[in-house]
This record gives sequence, structure tokens and C-alpha cells, in this order.
Amino acid sequence: MNKIVKKRLNIKRKETFNKKLALQVIFSIVLVGAVIVMKNINSDLSEKFMEAADEKMNASIELLEIRDTIAEGFSTAVRKLPFVGEKKSTPVIGTLYRKYGLNKTDDSTYYNHGIDIKADSKSVQAITDGKVVSLGSNEKLNGYIVIQNEDQTLIYGQIYETFVKEGDDISKGDLIGALNEENMILHIEVWEDGASINPASLFDLTE
Repeated sequence: MNKIVKKRLNIKRKETFNKKLALQVIFSIVLVGAVIVMKNINSDLSEKFMEAADEKMNASIELLEIRDTIAEGFSTAVRKLPFVGEKKSTPVIGTLYRKYGLNKTDDSTYYNHGIDIKADSKSVQAITDGKVVSLGSNEKLNGYIVIQNEDQTLIYGQIYETFVKEGDDISKGDLIGALNEENMILHIEVWEDGASINPASLFDLTE
């Protein structure tokens, strides 16, 4: 089944669900009016009618609750998207040097899990609140600082001098390190739920 067919089926199912829901709501309104009338008629028939009406109205309410639950879940998911909500502090002022994702050079093609920024100054700031969970150096990142918050892990690479230590609580905008004057390139990665996301969606380099 191709994507177009699946999309059409999903639209059709959604339309069917909405029609059923609308009919349930209209029917419930009619039932409310009928219940008001039947309450004025003291008979066994009116009691049976009202019992049946109560069951039908409860079913309609359950459908509405399902709809509201789905809508709330969707809204929560949207709020968690990296491009929704408040922008984070800029780590450095500069220009994009290497983009996120697939990069090509004359000799090779590689996937960049972060971005590289050609900085105008040495100072590096934290883009969000968090705690320093690791720092050190390796061949790939040279000096690095890893900061963890509730939702994300942030890796700052190519750090020449660090101004924090492991266990420090960090606030957005805090000075955490400095770049080497001879290599003013900051590498930054953002990981969420085990996958990297594009850091460029979280801040504006021109700020």
C-alpha cells in the first residue's frame, strides 16, 4: 500500500469518526430535550426511556473524552518539538561553518550530528539550564563540556579553556568556556531521546 492510498484511508477514517461524533452529540441534545418532556410523564415507559437515554449519553461523553485525550496528547507532542517554544541563549556570536546532517568534502561524505560555528569571540555560553555531567578531551572534539537537563544532552566541543567543573549547576547564558584564538570554531550537539537534533533550530546566531 503506497503513501497516497494510506493518506486517503486515514482522511476517510477521520471524516467517518468526525461524522459519527457529530451525530452522537446531536442525538444527545435531542435526548436531553426528550428527557425533560418525559420527566413530566410519570409512567414506567418514561423511566425505561430515561434509563436508555442515560446509557446513550454516557457513550457520547466517552467519545468526547477520547477526542479530548487525543487532542491533548497531540498538543503535548507539538510543544516538545525543538522548533516550538522559547529560543535558547546563543552559545557564541558567529556564522555557520558546517551544517547539521550530511556534509560533503572533496575527499569524503560524513554525517554531522551537530553544527560548527565560526565564532567572532572566544567566550562560550550555555544555551540552556542544566548540570555539567562530563568534561575532558578526545581526538574528535578536542576539549569538550557535556551539560544535561531534563530533556536534552548538550555537547560543546573544541573548548580550549573550561570555566566549569563536573557537577556544577548551569543557567542559560552562563560563561562555560573559551575557544582557542587560533581555531575559533565551536562544535555543538544536542541529543534528545537518544537521537541528535539540529542545534540551529534552537537559537539565532546573530543574537
